[in-house]
Amino acid sequence: MMATKSEKAETVFYIKDLRGHSRELFGVKPEVFDGALFHVDKERITKTEAKKLITQFLQKEVK
Repeated sequence: MMATKSEKAETVFYIKDLRGHSRELFGVKPEVFDGALFHVDKERITKTEAKKLITQFLQKEVK
């Protein structure tokens, strides 16, 4: 499967840098960002990936 042109062009950022700007970029506190990306085993991800993980985290049912 080949990556689309937009996937190739998206910039990859260090998670720690995205965390430092989590309020401006994603509208969440750093603590929420930490919870959403807790199981990510990479050092770098795209903003799109981070946003998707944060959205999934915030939509999880609380038990």
